[in-house]
Amino acid sequence: MTRNRNSSNNIHKLYDLYLESERSRLIKHADAYLKAVMVFPNYYGVAMSNLGFLRAYELINESGFISCDRAFLQDDASKGIISIETRQRLASYDFIFFSLSYENDFPNILSILTAEKIPLLSKDRGKSFPLIMAGGVIAFLNPEPVAPIFDLMFIGEAEAIFPDFFKIVENKNKYEILETAAKIDGIYVPSAYNFIFDKKRPNVLNKIEHLSGFPKKIRRKCADKDSAFSSSVITTKFSELSNINMIEIERGCKRGCRFCSAGFIYLPLRESKSCNVFKAIESLSENDKAGFVGLGTMDSKNINKIMQFSLDSKKPFSLSSIRFDCLDENNLDLIKETGIKTVTLGIETGSSRLKKMINKDIGNDEITAVLKNIIKKGIVNIKLYFMFGLPYEEREDLDETINLIKTMRKEFVESSKINKRIGLLTASFGPFVPKAWTPLQWENFEDLTVLRRKADYLTDNLKRLPNLNVNINPLNAAFTEAFFARGSRISNEILIYSFMNKTGLKNAAADKGYDINDFIRKFGEDELLPWDIIDQGVTKKYLLEEYLRGVNFKTTPQCFEGCKRCGVCR
Repeated sequence: MTRNRNSSNNIHKLYDLYLESERSRLIKHADAYLKAVMVFPNYYGVAMSNLGFLRAYELINESGFISCDRAFLQDDASKGIISIETRQRLASYDFIFFSLSYENDFPNILSILTAEKIPLLSKDRGKSFPLIMAGGVIAFLNPEPVAPIFDLMFIGEAEAIFPDFFKIVENKNKYEILETAAKIDGIYVPSAYNFIFDKKRPNVLNKIEHLSGFPKKIRRKCADKDSAFSSSVITTKFSELSNINMIEIERGCKRGCRFCSAGFIYLPLRESKSCNVFKAIESLSENDKAGFVGLGTMDSKNINKIMQFSLDSKKPFSLSSIRFDCLDENNLDLIKETGIKTVTLGIETGSSRLKKMINKDIGNDEITAVLKNIIKKGIVNIKLYFMFGLPYEEREDLDETINLIKTMRKEFVESSKINKRIGLLTASFGPFVPKAWTPLQWENFEDLTVLRRKADYLTDNLKRLPNLNVNINPLNAAFTEAFFARGSRISNEILIYSFMNKTGLKNAAADKGYDINDFIRKFGEDELLPWDIIDQGVTKKYLLEEYLRGVNFKTTPQCFEGCKRCGVCR
């Protein structure tokens, strides 16, 4: 249940139902004297499937002096937004923390603040309003399209920033907190920075100015290998994952796929201690299932031990991501034993040329062989994820993808005969969206007209094949994501104008005097980028080197022990 139709009359009943379904290991301190609320700008079911949101909620309550509630998007907010625990209005709290995970949720932030009669921009809110903050992956990927909304933003991981932040918030007013917090690594006060754009080319950034006493760049702060671990503090059947207790077995990724923002901003790779994972598995209730999460769970050195421990403990598990080259016979046996009937594989493209470009060069023969082995183990449903609209993509590249899917479908049907049951093979396609802090951050988002032609070409060539389900992700949603993913403070102006005037982003941009295509264009290699305000650890020089290797269809080996090439482990 992800979208929950509710009204002011039944929201209390709905929240009662949710609370009754929750199993929680959270302990709130009765003597906490400050009140905070964690807001996820989407519905309850989506929020409760987000481990970052749950982890931040847990850490705030562990502070001892702050009692934190949760709040979510409501369909009917005519009487304001209320928290699920105490049913208090957001404006009554001392602190409001937003958890940002998806660019497409940005308009929901405005809906929530408007419902509470809170001014949308930080500069328009006086001391009578709560301190409004934001964290989450979007906050330290590219905060600029929403930065003017927030008084303060967390650039990095909560485990690393919160301890220092909590030391300064006791017995201080809003402005004292902002002045003091700016001296802490990983904290960004957007009002202290002025972004100056070119007068002739209005979406080209010329300069970033900062007030005296504030750092030139905000250094991302990440947790050390001992504290980079989390598991679901609350489980519920009403989450999108339905009673799955998410257990983080690693953070970061060593692979270096050039399209993957999380693979770069969560560097370095940190594996969870086995003892922490085992403890989390042992704590599961009878109705809960372990969900092992990470950017490449099968890459973990301890994955075999973890899966075996879960099985020995009679706790079924699921895996968030699986790499083809990690699916050996032993791993497949363990996956089969837990009863998994569906496996999800990210292939991205069947084009040998584009695989090199994105640095995910796995041969189609190897992919098909792995599929065959999966089916023979009795795992009957396979979900395949592909991208289209990749840079330098031609008709021939799409044909290679189509031919790979046809070959996989044929092998899927043949291999399924041994099980005397043919399951479902699903191929889902999503448009490529260039992201900040990746080697492909300079590339453009494909024109929607071209994307529609490509989507039609893919479906026309695949839709009539039996035992194959083909899905194309919504193109307009991908456009919105792309608009904000590399956006700036001008994007914020357009966002607010669009929201206030109930018009689309394209019309809003035109009304404000901008061409919407300037926001999805190809960026110059020497251009100052809005997210350059952040020191991510990964150097821009390294990303550019990787970009040039990509456009020349050259691969780069994954991270290795002692590797210092990207700048993170400096």
